[in-house]
Amino acid sequence: MNNFLAKTLSSINALIAIVIFAFSTLSGATAAAAQGGSGMFIVGAILGAIGGIVVAALICGTIAFLALIERHLSEIAAATRQPRS
Repeated sequence: MNNFLAKTLSSINALIAIVIFAFSTLSGATAAAAQGGSGMFIVGAILGAIGGIVVAALICGTIAFLALIERHLSEIAAATRQPRS
């Protein structure tokens, strides 16, 4: 069951990053437009995108790193189970 969950999370990791990036871009753009008018929409979108990249890199990078560790540990465990000849 844990292996299935790890593979599923690893599969949807890119989708999670896209959602984080899109949400932060849109929220930055709408917040800037509400504060400073429609001209600030682009500036807010750019700042939101930069923030989204940082947050997505931290969250999804950590998930990818943990998935890589899990994959390596399962390979090591499989290698120790095989009889040596």
